[in-house]
Amino acid sequence: MARASTRSQRIASPTGGGRVTPVGFLRETYSELRKSVWPSREETSRLTVVVIVLAIAAGFFLGGLDRIFSELFTRVIF
Repeated sequence: MARASTRSQRIASPTGGGRVTPVGFLRETYSELRKSVWPSREETSRLTVVVIVLAIAAGFFLGGLDRIFSELFTRVIF
C-alpha cells in the first residue's frame, strides 16, 4: 500500500521571491499567447455570424415575452 507524502509541495515561482516584474509578466504572457491555437479567419467569421443571429433571436424572444406580459398585466391589473 502506498503512503501519502507528508511533505508539503510548493510551486516555486520563476523569480524565486513570489513577485513578478512587469517585464517578466509581459514575457510570460507573450510566451503563453504563442502556445495558444488561434481560430482561422473563416471560423472566426462563421462563429461571429452565429453569435449575431442567436443574439437577434434571443432579443426577439425576450421582446415577445415582454410584450405578452405587458399586455397581460395591463388587462389584469387595469
